[in-house]
Amino acid sequence: MSEEKATDQRRVRRVRSSVTADEILQAAEHVARDGFEALTMRAVAMRMGSSPMALYRYFATKDELVDAMLDRVLGRIELPAPTDDWLADLAGFATAHRAVLAEHPWAIVPLFTHSNPGINATVIGEAALGILHRGGITGGEAVATFCGVLALNYGWFAFTTARNAIRAGTEPELILAGALSALPAKRFPLTVSVADQLSSYGSDSHYAFALRALIAGVGSTAGTV
Repeated sequence: MSEEKATDQRRVRRVRSSVTADEILQAAEHVARDGFEALTMRAVAMRMGSSPMALYRYFATKDELVDAMLDRVLGRIELPAPTDDWLADLAGFATAHRAVLAEHPWAIVPLFTHSNPGINATVIGEAALGILHRGGITGGEAVATFCGVLALNYGWFAFTTARNAIRAGTEPELILAGALSALPAKRFPLTVSVADQLSSYGSDSHYAFALRALIAGVGSTAGTV
């Protein structure tokens, strides 16, 4: 690289003090959309036109940056206003949580490994525990129920990730339905009979049914169903 080109690059690079934490987080989310593995301090800095050192003023490590990103995402969960039906409110909580995960698929894996990313994780936990408390579910049973709701949502996305990944360039549901329908009906009669449903596993309607079953079970445990 010539000395003149190097000088030009230094001129266009942003002054470190002009970078804000909010800009860093916005840039980091943009980078993460291409896959969480693409997220590095250098990649974020390049996105912003600054040096990596500008990021370290606010986030000493990549883990600190990821925690802040996850806290930001969890803060976007729009919890429904409480009603007289605590089971409906619990379903609303689960649906709102799932909606944010769907909008930020890159966040799912780090949420598994960053168990306490920030205050917003505690905020949504408190909200869920409050709903359960209204239904008479407290203590360890409340914690187990809350974990069950989270496990449904995180597990649902983990289960359907592979299908969603190939959906962009193909029609995997039609391919899978054809493959299942072609199975020997005498050996796999039940599988063949639901080939169309199996080919669209993890759909919104399937999620709605699974959530209803979970909520009904919670209500039964609380003695309200």
